[in-house]
Amino acid sequence: MELDGARLVKVKEEVDGRPYNALLLELDNACILLVSEGDLRLGTLAVAIPEGTPGFPAPISANVLGHRHVTTARLLAERMASLFGRIAIVSIRAQGSDVEVGTRALAVLRKVLEEGGRGEP
Repeated sequence: MELDGARLVKVKEEVDGRPYNALLLELDNACILLVSEGDLRLGTLAVAIPEGTPGFPAPISANVLGHRHVTTARLLAERMASLFGRIAIVSIRAQGSDVEVGTRALAVLRKVLEEGGRGEP
């Protein structure tokens, strides 16, 4: 769906028997991904800039908010920044270990990219 030049992709996906909702907002200079187990809510928030940004040879990320699944949020933000070549903001809200949540969040990201016509992460 397009809205004033911004692309919006919404996905509902069941992963390992758990309901996930995801929302991707793609802007000219950034992409924002929200991934939630259950209802869509803000979770741990990470931001990343893509590699090749002047002064930064590799993707750089930082945790902005929250304390659970920080590594997963940062890794997904870095991946999104790399894929889109833009600033990426990622929010993850889910239950489980970092490994479980990371695996499920990646599956949801795959589905979002599929729906948005982007292919594999």
